[in-house]
Amino acid sequence: MKKSILAFFLRVLISLVLIVILLYIMRNRYGQILHSLSGTDIYLLALALLVFISTITVSSIRLKLIAEAQGVIAITFLESLSLTFIGYFFNNFLPTAIGGDVVKAYYLSKKSVDKISSYTSVFVDRAIGLFTMIIMAVIALVFVQNQIIDKMLRLMIYVVALIFLAAVLFVTNKNIARKFSSVLSLVKPIKEKLKSAYNAIHAYKDQKMAIFQAVIMSIISQLLYFLTIGIVAYSIGSRIPAMELLLRVPIVCAVSVLPSINGLGLREGSIVLLFGTVIGKEHAFAVSILLLLLLLVISLMGGVVYALSPQFKVRLQELG
Repeated sequence: MKKSILAFFLRVLISLVLIVILLYIMRNRYGQILHSLSGTDIYLLALALLVFISTITVSSIRLKLIAEAQGVIAITFLESLSLTFIGYFFNNFLPTAIGGDVVKAYYLSKKSVDKISSYTSVFVDRAIGLFTMIIMAVIALVFVQNQIIDKMLRLMIYVVALIFLAAVLFVTNKNIARKFSSVLSLVKPIKEKLKSAYNAIHAYKDQKMAIFQAVIMSIISQLLYFLTIGIVAYSIGSRIPAMELLLRVPIVCAVSVLPSINGLGLREGSIVLLFGTVIGKEHAFAVSILLLLLLLVISLMGGVVYALSPQFKVRLQELG
């Protein structure tokens, strides 16, 4: 319990420090930022929220496909949609921007006799989302190879893509995995659980149709999320080219899963860093604030769903 409390305060500290640093860096641009925010087109911002909700809806279909792929979990679309909204709500209290996944996995485990498969299905769902986003960025990079692209951005995309590719090879090829089996001796207390989790993830190798459908849903979801950010920028009078969204948003999402409170500080800082050169730092910061506002609205919607759905009540201490 003490470790959980310490970890929580550490994540809070990380987010606060990053926010303070970002506010200090932007200290001479507050007037411009407020000017951008004051001119926000409310109707376009509302449209961005609707597109964001569409993103969540498509993501829910992906979760349902992955959860049911192994035949041990039965979940309706409404349950999947509710869990996805609830996940956004719990992201504010659990580790990083993927903390809500723990709650989704917990609920799914209550609908299956195979607890490991429940947790790994949520992990695979998240992994597919991140993987397709990075692959889309790599494809976009190919089409702009003759244009002037920031070398650091190019390197970041390639590094993240290689890491994900290595992870896919590790999961799908047991011969490669066996070469690293000696590492398990370092974590003997959870050795068997890790083996079971690996086998459950590896089993998706035989669910090609489900994976294919999930990838398609993921691509649609990612495109909708890119569109959300594009509309948010347009609502303050800035335009972000589609190619720039394809290249830079995946990095923002990858950075946001690092330890923090729902990616707070990491997400805003990476948006300013990566989009500042495209639309100006003051506009990029304004976009990050409006995107945070949308996330808070979605989180509140998730909280309402959680409060009105007794079957989704979760005891947080059981998740620690």
